[in-house]
Amino acid sequence: MPRPSVREEIVEAALVELHRRGFAATSVDTITKAAGVPKGSFYNHFKSKEALGVEVLARYVAGVGWQDEGDPELSPLGLLRKRFQLMTDVLVDNGYTRGCLIGNLGEELADHSSAIRSEVQTRLAEWSDSIAESLRAAQDAGEVSRDLDVARIARFILNAWQGALLRAKVVKNPEPLDDFFATVFDEILR
Repeated sequence: MPRPSVREEIVEAALVELHRRGFAATSVDTITKAAGVPKGSFYNHFKSKEALGVEVLARYVAGVGWQDEGDPELSPLGLLRKRFQLMTDVLVDNGYTRGCLIGNLGEELADHSSAIRSEVQTRLAEWSDSIAESLRAAQDAGEVSRDLDVARIARFILNAWQGALLRAKVVKNPEPLDDFFATVFDEILR
């Protein structure tokens, strides 16, 4: 089997390290050591750590599996809940560490990097749009009211999710996530 390109090794290592440590706490040296490549090769492929961060965000979104087809037996609302539950399971399995890389980098860099802020903004908008699509399908299936402003509620759900992740990382227990599911799925969307 051919060896992955050095560029790919850097991106994959950066994805792990940036998610584990955060942007500021992860040096180019840390990334290249984790990738097993010479530090100089980093600059052959990326203008800056910030440029790598933008690519890492795109890679993260592609690998999360949010848009996977899912279980055809589930209703639209059931599928939406399952998608959030799968991400919850990852957070719990990681001991309430890491959270969502999109939210993490947005929180850490929104005031300091226009490139990262723009990428985070794009990814959050795409995610909200996907949630809104699920809510429209739930409306069509009669699961939620047709009066629901799906775009606004989708943004709210994503905002609540990011807040629940942050708080779960702080308190190191599932209570914020349980609150998210109960409030969103059992009260707002019932």
